[in-house]
Amino acid sequence: SLSQQIEFPTKRSNRIGVASLDKELAQLNVERTKSLVTASVKQSYYSLLFSERIIQGLEEQLKLLKDFQQLLTGRYQAGENNYLDVVRAKVEITRINNDIADARREGRVRQHQLNITIGRNSDEPFVLADSLSRTPWVFKQDSLFEALTKKSSRLKIAQLSVNRQQQSLSLAKTSYLPDFEIGLANQRRAEVNNLWGVEFKMSLPLWFWQEPKGQVQEATALTDIATATQTAVERRVRASILDALDLLQVAETQLNAFDESLLMDSKDILSTAITLYQNNQIDVLNLLDVYRTYRATKVEYLRALYNYTIAVAELEAAAELPSE
Repeated sequence: SLSQQIEFPTKRSNRIGVASLDKELAQLNVERTKSLVTASVKQSYYSLLFSERIIQGLEEQLKLLKDFQQLLTGRYQAGENNYLDVVRAKVEITRINNDIADARREGRVRQHQLNITIGRNSDEPFVLADSLSRTPWVFKQDSLFEALTKKSSRLKIAQLSVNRQQQSLSLAKTSYLPDFEIGLANQRRAEVNNLWGVEFKMSLPLWFWQEPKGQVQEATALTDIATATQTAVERRVRASILDALDLLQVAETQLNAFDESLLMDSKDILSTAITLYQNNQIDVLNLLDVYRTYRATKVEYLRALYNYTIAVAELEAAAELPSE
């Protein structure tokens, strides 16, 4: 004999629906993990890039100071300067060398962190292929906020979890429905060559039992939990995106201040100070003070650029955007 159990059609469709939603949830979780890992790698990468740019900037300024030291030495030998000015230049050069040493040490720490983040040995060397750059954002706060919210993987997971629990509730309600069984049998006896038989069975649940009712109550409670979780997740995602947008706006404003005036002003002041010194209109102390201001401006500009790139990465992490 051969027999086959057949679920009530509604049960089968609901079971397939739950499985399909589980698959979609798994795919969304993979995408969410990718977005979080991507944001983490970006932050580690930009941190290392920031250290490299700081070192490059300090080395450029060291070269300028060494050229200035040669000028001072020549003026001292010509009797136009005193030896104290030469010593002050040497001290300033030593200070920059110390800053470079600190920056290189910090860069090694950040390189180790990046290697660990991307799954490599901490001491593996590599060359950074690009530089800190700025991708302008057109800030239309409301439209950008809504667009990022709609793309959030975390919010999509919460919404899909509600759909999944609703499908599970529909499946639980089918526990009140019967199942079927069909069969085909063949018998051989001495007095009869062949006896064929067909059977059809239907199993009815005992409605007075509490199991079907309990399944429906449990599925209803899980649906309510998923709905409440969706509301909480939506609030947290929206708050995180708003905070990240505010941080990005602040970083962009700070960066604009450097791009529009500070960098050019500091460079002009340095050129003017060098000219004034050559014409004996200012002394070495004032010139070295201008060098320090110029150096601090360059460092703070790199910091503002770094803060901007990190703010963009944090916005992507807050929205949990798809990896593409």
